[in-house]
Amino acid sequence: MGRALAEALGLPGRGRSLIEGNGLVVTWCVGHLVEALNPEGYDPTWKAWRWDRLPIFPEPFRYAPIEQTKEQFDVVACLLNREDITEIVNATDAGREGELIFDLVYRLAGCAKPVQRFWTSSLTPEAIQAAYGAMKPGEAYTGLRDAARSRQEADWLVGINATRAQTLRMRRAGAEDGVWSVGRVQTPTLALLVRRELEIRDFKPQAFWTLRARFAHPNGIYEGRWFKEQEGQTQERFATEAEAKALAEALAGKPGKIRSATGRTEKKKPELLYDLTALQKEANKRFGFTAEGTLGLAQNLYEKQLISYPRTNSRHLTEADALKAPQWIKALAQGQLTELQPFLDQLRKQWPVKLDKRFVNDKEVEDHAALVPTEKPARGLAGDELRIYELIARRFLGAYFPDRVEAKTTLITEVEGETFKTSGTVVKEEGWSAVDPPYRRKKAEKVVDPAEADEDAEDDVEGGLPVVKKGDAVEVSSLQPKEGKTTPPKRMSEGDLLSAMQGAGRDLDDEALRGAMRDCGLGTPATRANMIETLIKRAYIERKRNLLLPTDKGIRLIQGLPAEALRSAELTGSWEARLERMRRGEETRAAFMTDIRGFVSGVVAELQDAPAPQVHGAPCPTCGQPMRIIPSTRRGDFFHRCPPCNVMEPVAKGQ
Repeated sequence: MGRALAEALGLPGRGRSLIEGNGLVVTWCVGHLVEALNPEGYDPTWKAWRWDRLPIFPEPFRYAPIEQTKEQFDVVACLLNREDITEIVNATDAGREGELIFDLVYRLAGCAKPVQRFWTSSLTPEAIQAAYGAMKPGEAYTGLRDAARSRQEADWLVGINATRAQTLRMRRAGAEDGVWSVGRVQTPTLALLVRRELEIRDFKPQAFWTLRARFAHPNGIYEGRWFKEQEGQTQERFATEAEAKALAEALAGKPGKIRSATGRTEKKKPELLYDLTALQKEANKRFGFTAEGTLGLAQNLYEKQLISYPRTNSRHLTEADALKAPQWIKALAQGQLTELQPFLDQLRKQWPVKLDKRFVNDKEVEDHAALVPTEKPARGLAGDELRIYELIARRFLGAYFPDRVEAKTTLITEVEGETFKTSGTVVKEEGWSAVDPPYRRKKAEKVVDPAEADEDAEDDVEGGLPVVKKGDAVEVSSLQPKEGKTTPPKRMSEGDLLSAMQGAGRDLDDEALRGAMRDCGLGTPATRANMIETLIKRAYIERKRNLLLPTDKGIRLIQGLPAEALRSAELTGSWEARLERMRRGEETRAAFMTDIRGFVSGVVAELQDAPAPQVHGAPCPTCGQPMRIIPSTRRGDFFHRCPPCNVMEPVAKGQ
C-alpha cells in the first residue's frame, strides 16, 4: 500500500522500509506496530492472578512496540522525529482502527508535528492523487481518534479483568488450570453458537405424516400435497399414519378436478453490492472459504489495485463513486473475465449506462463504499483470488441489468372435497441473474446430516406445469402417505455465524441500542474473521467441515458465566451508541471511560460473589476420585466422567 501511494505521488524506487524523493518520505505500518502493556508492565504485583489484585485500572495506559515488528516501528519513529520533516500525513486505513494504528505510533514516538489526514477507499493512482489534494487537518478527526482509543482501552479493561476473574472463579470450583478468556465481542459470539447447540441437543423430534397425490391430466402428470384451511391456519400434516392412510383409502379411485389455477409474475431485483461480510458469507457458501481466508484474498486484490477497500460495512456507492463506475465497466471489458463479454456488449449498445438509485445512496456509506472492481483491468489472476474477484465483478455488473422475472403457478386440485396444492416456477427473463447467477448447490454435492434434513420442504416444481384451467377433470393416479419428522435448528456454518454476528442486537428492546448496532452488530467487518479464529485457538469452538461447533469448554463458559452483560450483544450496542456520539463530538472520552471502570468493577464483584460452578461430582466407581461433570454431546443432559478410567455415568435429574 505504501508503494502504491509513493508511485502515485511520483516517488521513485521500492525501498524495504521507506521510499523517499521529491521532498516526500513514504513509510508504512504492517498492521499494528504498537500494543498495550500487560498488567505486569505497570506493576510487578499485577502479574499474580489474585482476587485482591482486581480490578486492574492502569492510569494512564502505556504502550510498547510489538516485538516482531519493532524494526519497522524504529524506522517510523525515527522519521517522525527527523529534523527536516515538518509535517506528517496520516494515510492509514480510513476508519476507526486505522486512526488508532496511527495515533498509537505517533504518540509513542513522542511526535508533536502537525498532521494532515489522507482518506481514500481505493489505491488506484487517480484515487490517491485526488485524496492527497483533499486532505484535512488531523484535528478534524479528533472525535474519531477519541472513539478509537476509548474502544481499545475499554476492551482491554473488560478482557483483562473479566478473564482473570472468571479464571479465578473456575479454579475455585476445581476446574483444570488454564485461562477462561472473556471479552466484549468474543463471549456474545460464543453464546450464539452455544445457544444454537443447546437448542439442537434439547430438541425432541416429532413424527408426522403428509399425503401426496399424483394426478393425470390430458396435458400431463403433476403432483400435489394435501392441505386444509381451518380457522385461518393451514394444516398439511397428520398426527398419525392411520389418519393419512384412511384418507388415502377414502380418495382412491375417486375423480378429481382443478378447483383453481392461478398465476402471478414475480420480479426479483438485482442483489445489493457486496460489503465484506456479505462477500465472506457468499464465498463460504460457494467455495467453503473461511472468513479469514476471504478477507486475505480480498486484501491481496486491494493491494493489487483491482478492487476497492475490502473492510467495508456498506453495500451502496456514493454519488461520486457512481460517476466513476463507467471506468470500472471498461476495465472489466479489458480484463481476463472473457465470459462477461456478452453482457458488456449488451451494455455497450445502451451506452452511456447509469446505476439505479437503489445502489447509490450517500447516507448509507460511512467510511467506505461497497466492494467494486476498480479501473485497473484484471490480468494474470488465478485460483482463489480469481474466484473472489469474479464474485465482486459479477455482483457489480449485475446491478446494471433488469429484474429477474419468474412466473409462479399454483394449482388447487379437489378430490371429494379434499384439497391438494401444487406450485411451479418458470423463469421468464433471467435479467441480472444471467450475469450473477444465484448459487444452488448441486444435488451430488449436497451432504446433509440425516438428523438435520428438511423433510417438510415446500414443494415447488422447477419448470412448467401442465396447461390446465379451472374445472378440468383429472384422475388420481396414486395417493402416497409419507412419514416425516420435525427437525431441529441447523448447526451454523461460518457464513451463518457471520450473519448472526452482523444481525446481533436487532432484537434489543432499546431503540437507541438497536440503531447503534444496525450497521455493525458484534465486531466489525474487519474483525469478525479474526474473532472466529480466536475462539478456535482458545478451544471454545471447533471447525468441522464447514460447520462451527462449540466445545465442552465453550458450553461450560456460557452456561456458568453469571454476568449476563458479558453474554449479550447489549453491551456492544451501548458502547457503539456512545462511541458514535463521541465521534460526532457529542460525548466526552472522560465520561465514557469513567463509566467503563464502574462497569468493570461491577463485573469483577459479581464474578467474585457468584457461587462457583460445579465441575466435580460423584466419585469414580473404579478409582474413587471425583469425576468431572460434562455436557452430553446429544441431548443437553450432563454426565459424570473419569477420563483415566474411561467411566461415564449420567447425572441424576436435579443433581
